[in-house]
Amino acid sequence: MKKTVGLLSMIAMFGMTGYSLFYSNKDTDTNADKLTVASTYSFEQSSEQAKKPKDLPDADPDLWDLVLVGPKNEISQEIDETELATLSDNSHQVDSRIAADYEAFSTAATEAGYPLVIISAYRSVAAQQEVFSTNVNSLMSSEGLSEADAIAKTKETITESGYSEHHTGLAVDIVDQEWYNNYPSQLLDASYGSQPGAQWIAENAPEYGFIIRYPENEEDITGITYEPWHIRYVGRENAEYITKNNLTLEEYLKLLSSN
Repeated sequence: MKKTVGLLSMIAMFGMTGYSLFYSNKDTDTNADKLTVASTYSFEQSSEQAKKPKDLPDADPDLWDLVLVGPKNEISQEIDETELATLSDNSHQVDSRIAADYEAFSTAATEAGYPLVIISAYRSVAAQQEVFSTNVNSLMSSEGLSEADAIAKTKETITESGYSEHHTGLAVDIVDQEWYNNYPSQLLDASYGSQPGAQWIAENAPEYGFIIRYPENEEDITGITYEPWHIRYVGRENAEYITKNNLTLEEYLKLLSSN
């Protein structure tokens, strides 16, 4: 067994996925009646009105599969746990509406020689808060940090509760079996993106409704650095358009909302 299995267990149970958040602070002004809170990503700062491409899918940006959750967008309503489905690994859950598509994707990956290992899927706001608070308290105790400094340091690697896509049940962290068995130092690492398994995932995920949610060099838009292991369900038509046009979910939603 890999000597780092202890770290992996923490990743799977509590979502310490090794994120490096580009935005470490959330806006304090939120509106609970809206799907998302106001954000100030760089692509939103332009005064020019985005033009809607002719081939843009006729998708509703307010539908469940396009919900925007991230460092600047707090989840407005957590999924009811009765609406979750347990995947075939018997360890992870997702929104029941995407379970069949994920299982089909997983089967295709196995047939292509890249069997998938799920590292993390749905996790509740409460579970995220517990691991966040535990890490803050640990830093205060072990390193003598003030609470403010401990919170700031924790945000470098752990998403605040309420701001993780994993709360939606639409996100899954995956790697292929070869990487899982032989990764050099860190399981969830950007270097995974250059591996054959990761490249297969990125190329084929859209056919099953998934995108690589945090693409390389797009952290100024997404707020999160490159994560080749993090896939997000948006529906097949949306996923294929986003991937074909090298868009982030944020950019796609802006196009859908343009006049």
